[in-house]
Amino acid sequence: MTSVKNPCTAWYFCAAPGCTSDDRKRGKYGYMQDVQFHAFPSKKKAPAERRKWLELLRRDNFDPPRKARVCSLHFVDRKPTNAHPFPELFEYNNFKESKKIRPNTAIIKRKQAFECAEKQNQYQENVHTYNENEVSPMMVDCDDVTHCANPLDLNGCWPVVNEVEVKEMETNNLNPVPESIAVDHNYTGVSVVYSCTDSSTQTDLTMAEIGALEQRVKCLDNPEKLLRDLFVEKITKDDSSIQQYTGIPSKKILNGAFDILDRSSPDFKYWSGQSSSSKKAYQTETDLHQPKKTGPKRKLNRYQEFLLTLVKLRLALTTFLLGDLFGISTSRVSQIFTTWINYMALVFTPLLKWPSQDVIKRFRPRSFAVNFPNVTGIIDCTEFFINKPRNPTAQSQTFSSYKQHNTFKALVCISPSGAITFISKLWGGNVSDRYITKESGFLNLIRPGDEIMADRGFLIRDLLLKKRAKLIIPPFTKRCAWGKGKHLSASDILKTRNIARFRIHVERAIGRLKNFRMLSNTLPLNVKPLANQMISVSAFLCNLQKPLEISYLC
Repeated sequence: MTSVKNPCTAWYFCAAPGCTSDDRKRGKYGYMQDVQFHAFPSKKKAPAERRKWLELLRRDNFDPPRKARVCSLHFVDRKPTNAHPFPELFEYNNFKESKKIRPNTAIIKRKQAFECAEKQNQYQENVHTYNENEVSPMMVDCDDVTHCANPLDLNGCWPVVNEVEVKEMETNNLNPVPESIAVDHNYTGVSVVYSCTDSSTQTDLTMAEIGALEQRVKCLDNPEKLLRDLFVEKITKDDSSIQQYTGIPSKKILNGAFDILDRSSPDFKYWSGQSSSSKKAYQTETDLHQPKKTGPKRKLNRYQEFLLTLVKLRLALTTFLLGDLFGISTSRVSQIFTTWINYMALVFTPLLKWPSQDVIKRFRPRSFAVNFPNVTGIIDCTEFFINKPRNPTAQSQTFSSYKQHNTFKALVCISPSGAITFISKLWGGNVSDRYITKESGFLNLIRPGDEIMADRGFLIRDLLLKKRAKLIIPPFTKRCAWGKGKHLSASDILKTRNIARFRIHVERAIGRLKNFRMLSNTLPLNVKPLANQMISVSAFLCNLQKPLEISYLC
């Protein structure tokens, strides 16, 4: 009998009967995040274990395809262990993954609130009827007997005993009130039962919780502040959100970067043109921690302005949308972004340092130590699209024949470990790589004995020789003696492949740089004065991310 083979797929899937786990669901369902897929034992190395796995699956004539696996849901220890090496949890032995209990939905909460309100109304009607029929001489002031401690929370409603004032009371023909009942309201000796004070609806609120609720009530009166606080909370709720919104990998690093900026200049003014530096400076009040500034009162604190700048740089959101999200005008958004991007460039650009040879050798991957032990940098030029200028001279200076578009061009250098160690100022797109390398100041960083890896287009060997350094580029084609045209020899082909394996990482670093959409989108000409600052800040933020994975080349 021939064995049945499933068609080959591009993702791992679980071969257990009735199991729907596969790799495609990792990004869609939360329960798949911790699920792992374990391969079948090898036919040659462990045939007995493989047969045992197939027997436990109970699939007739089943030959696992290349992508077939058994997921961790079918193992007692979530993976093969010495105690439980085989999958044991299947449908045929009544194994079912326990489902997580869903929290109360809004419908259930609303239903509970209505039930509580009905019970409270019934209780008030009973008390009112009793007062009319039996205790008319007694007057009780119950205005503040019951109140809702949390006006925003509909899950529980409970009476709070504050004070009961008995103004006039006749005690004829009334039974004495037990002490245990007198602790609550004393309605002429009749025990009153609170139907809303059972254990399921009572809540103990701390002062901190009450303060937070009061603050939230105040926020409801200011919808702009509420939306701003919710958006900031959304950005900083976890490391994944911070990475997506700002390009910084974690909240700890985000706060560290802000602390550097906050300590560097406690007070600074909004940028409002070239004359802004000559305007009236901050005035110090009696409290040194509360500097007084000129102009309108700021709606955002410094941390929120910092986040606004990062979000605009990362996602290229329009000023109109950012103004709505943060509750400020579009002109204020532009002012904040201009101020902060200049300030961040002033602080962060000096931190893009050229490392020493000892530091490079200490942190370089082993593959570089074996193949190119003296390489200190990998360089390449990258271009950023811009809108077409009106000036014909500017059009010719920025038109790139390679991209067939008007562009800015910059020189980027990374260390063997993948960190950006140098980024030049922006030049017009028609400038050659040699000219940028010569005029950008990159050669001033070269030390004797350094080796720089580059593409064939960098004709800078003579410039590096003056610095007693070496250029490593793929070899050029040569005229062959046995045929027409130019070709690469076998050794040159191997050398080209070896260089290309390592030079590709500068393109990966540039790819990280262009994950900031302000740089990957077409730059409008009105942000030209900020282009160099955005490039420098983005390069620094790229260095805060995890190192490029170059170790696999070993």
